[in-house]
Amino acid sequence: MKAREVAVIGIMLALSLMLDIMPVEMPTVWGMKIDLVAVPIIMAYFITGFRGGAIAIVLLFLGLSITSQAGWLGAMMKAVATFSVLLGLEVAKRVAGFKLEGVGRRELVMFSLVAYFIGLAFRVPLMVALNYYVALPIWFGLPREAVIETVENWTHVPFWVAIALPNAIQSVIDVFLGVALTIPVLRRVPHILD
Repeated sequence: MKAREVAVIGIMLALSLMLDIMPVEMPTVWGMKIDLVAVPIIMAYFITGFRGGAIAIVLLFLGLSITSQAGWLGAMMKAVATFSVLLGLEVAKRVAGFKLEGVGRRELVMFSLVAYFIGLAFRVPLMVALNYYVALPIWFGLPREAVIETVENWTHVPFWVAIALPNAIQSVIDVFLGVALTIPVLRRVPHILD
């Protein structure tokens, strides 16, 4: 790994941890918060590639385990959710042969939409399962059999909708804002990819 990639990952990780501490978030009923924490990690992925993005996610887990109020459990959920977004971006990139350099607005929007939906296909089932089997029983000390009923009583929607909707909103922020913020960086310092 090049020193430049290490530096980019370090800077983006620092931004992610700072965004976790800052009160720029919208909490949900059961502990998930919609925030900007994963956006710098997505930017690190675009600049350093899949391996760099994956390393950034592992480091994000470690950092959030220390700094986040939600501790290791929240860090694990954020890392897994962000990795599913990364998978969506990587699959879309490989299928479409997409490159950020010199891309037009239309291609960028189409790529972002495809990546968003592929990532959502990974993220939603994964987050529903992790919330049901791991996070909510630990977070609230509930028996697994009570998780669905408890969440549905709080939210007045089916369990899967209560989990899927905020994750879908978070994925919009992660993918579209991540792409939108990476393009100006690459235009100003195109040599960062060399």
